[in-house]
Amino acid sequence: MINTLKYPLATLLLSYLAVMAVSCKKPDIKGEEITVQQVGVAFKSDNGLVKIPTGDSSYTKNDATVDIPLKIQLSDAAPSRFDIGVTVNTDTVINMIANNQIPEGILLEQEAYSLPNLVNVPFGREEATFTLKVNLASFEKYYGKTLALAVELTDPTKNNKLDAAKKIVVVQINTTSIVPVDQIHYVYYPDNGKSIQVPAVRGKNYTVGPGTLQVPVNVSYTSSAGPSFYLRVKPNMDTIAKLLAANGLPGTEALSAADFSLPDSISFRDFNNSLSFPVTVKLAALLAHPGKKVALAVDITDPSIYKIDTTKKTMVIVVDASGLKYNPYSGTALQLPAGVGASVTIKAADFDLGGEGWGYHETTDNNIPGTYRPNEGVDIEGNGANIGFTADGEWLKYSVEAPSEGDYDIAIAITTPNGGDRGLHIEVDDVNQTGRIPFTSTGGWGNWVYLHGNLHLTPGKHLVKFVWETGDTNLRDFIFTRKN
Repeated sequence: MINTLKYPLATLLLSYLAVMAVSCKKPDIKGEEITVQQVGVAFKSDNGLVKIPTGDSSYTKNDATVDIPLKIQLSDAAPSRFDIGVTVNTDTVINMIANNQIPEGILLEQEAYSLPNLVNVPFGREEATFTLKVNLASFEKYYGKTLALAVELTDPTKNNKLDAAKKIVVVQINTTSIVPVDQIHYVYYPDNGKSIQVPAVRGKNYTVGPGTLQVPVNVSYTSSAGPSFYLRVKPNMDTIAKLLAANGLPGTEALSAADFSLPDSISFRDFNNSLSFPVTVKLAALLAHPGKKVALAVDITDPSIYKIDTTKKTMVIVVDASGLKYNPYSGTALQLPAGVGASVTIKAADFDLGGEGWGYHETTDNNIPGTYRPNEGVDIEGNGANIGFTADGEWLKYSVEAPSEGDYDIAIAITTPNGGDRGLHIEVDDVNQTGRIPFTSTGGWGNWVYLHGNLHLTPGKHLVKFVWETGDTNLRDFIFTRKN
């Protein structure tokens, strides 16, 4: 027994630490203390490499991941349970790729794999194993490349020691050996090669909003449906320029990138291998090309997983503005009556969709009351009761449909306290059919009167355009009455 009177406390502490540097104490089954030696910790590998599948085929391929076991070798049986930290050393792989030590090498992205933070080594074991899980989609995204990741062991507990020369293992994964080429998911435009013509010959393939035209574009991917992922879309100005130069789009002019907008990214949902995204075109851009079709092209790019089919990555959209003129607010053109003497009324606030220059012309930027159709620029009072705050030259369009050829009386409900020589007129398909309809003060804003004009319509759809020659007039509704 050490004589505590003979040795000072500091000397005893140093002696204790010296012993602990090479061993530790634990009670045996009889309660007596025995000495337990520390163990060395190292990766079990081929000179610091684990190649999958070449040289080491011990991996498991699941629906979503490829699971790769990584082995830790101890210098002796673990004297007690302890933990080992696990981290990633990106610099090692970056340097190896830069020095061409991993031909066609790609550093695994952080979101493409998972690792445990700690590995638990049970008492008495001479080896420990943990799993590197790599998303299967990464094999497709970088198909033909070698995926690489440097995994590093750190900070074993209970004074066990890392082998500095064997604490890092570089995992190299041959993508083409694990995923057959016929199982690759390729993202593509299913309509590639035939362009999107707007409007379509059959069906409606667009939506008109305030100042905008939206065209849905379909994207899909091959093979079985997998987990959710995203990709990006971007304008392709070169494709349109080449088509125009080769006279591949006669009677067509190119839209600029500022004339349309795209979503920042688009996303496939889990186990759904198709989606649709909108291309939004400014209607004002169509008006800037009178008598011409316009065209744009959009590329799909940068999928978070899977690959782009480079032969089907570009979609061309051609818009014929002349086919977009009927955009009734209700979705259906106002059906005019067939019977003589029959009438139908349309509310003035239910003018066509399309916004400024398309469904209406408004001299101010905002809907002043803003209580009905607040995204439009027309000044609508009440809950769509009437149009107010009008000015000279403003107009509104309405899509109507006549069942057969005939004449219609159009009664126009107006009010104004303003006198003088005032007037309005009605156009049908841009032809002034009524001439100037004069009026003067109705005696106050609350006094409504009907002005009348005659319209001759052929069978089918027409655009009826109401034009204020002089403003400061409120407009409530129109009544169409069949005359013959």
